[in-house]
Amino acid sequence: MASLFDSKAAIGLACVVAVAVGAGSVAWLRGEGTAPAAAPTAPRAGWDGPVGPGVVATPAVASLDGPPLTDAAGNLRIDPALHTLFDGYLAKPGGAATLHAYLDQRLAPPARKQAADLVDAYVRYLQADDAMRARVRTTRPDPSGLSEQQLTDLLAWQQDREQLRARMLGAAVAQAWFGADDADCRIALEDWRKMRAAVDSEDVDSNELRARRRHGAVLEQGRNERAQACARRLLAGHSGERQ
Repeated sequence: MASLFDSKAAIGLACVVAVAVGAGSVAWLRGEGTAPAAAPTAPRAGWDGPVGPGVVATPAVASLDGPPLTDAAGNLRIDPALHTLFDGYLAKPGGAATLHAYLDQRLAPPARKQAADLVDAYVRYLQADDAMRARVRTTRPDPSGLSEQQLTDLLAWQQDREQLRARMLGAAVAQAWFGADDADCRIALEDWRKMRAAVDSEDVDSNELRARRRHGAVLEQGRNERAQACARRLLAGHSGERQ
């Protein structure tokens, strides 16, 4: 009898437990209870982001994006965009080292070596140009117009600088980077010299006389503004540290 009683008691207890568990489950499904909170996951140590080119890079090089730097043969492209890129880096402290790092990551041979050599040559040119500029003794132009002596000094200075560029950078780089601006500046200075010339001067031909009659003060003002702008560019120093 005891064993039977014990069996019945065990069965009854199991039923009670089952009913209680079932009731609890129904209550949770109806929203009458809350699920137990999941245990917090410990954060993992180390890098958990993407790894690839441009992600783990030299800290000083912010981005490897930029203009095309090579031609179809893999040689360095010498164009105004490259000049702008160089000046943008070299205008900042430590710019030469940062520019070297940037180009080293972006370029493959033979352009990589060509770019490294050009960076060094351009830095040397900028230093030589600043030294040459410091020796220029011309006075600042008066807003009313450049004097004959100032025109002579500025034209001579521009010619000296063109020769310096060709010697230190090579004729191809000098022309690609500075040729258009130099030509515009030279024309502006010569036009102002023509504007100052007397009517009976050999520099004043029929076309010049016709232009003066038609445009008068407007012609003079425009030529003066262009000559002044050229003078400012010639006399302005290079800003920033290029070491």
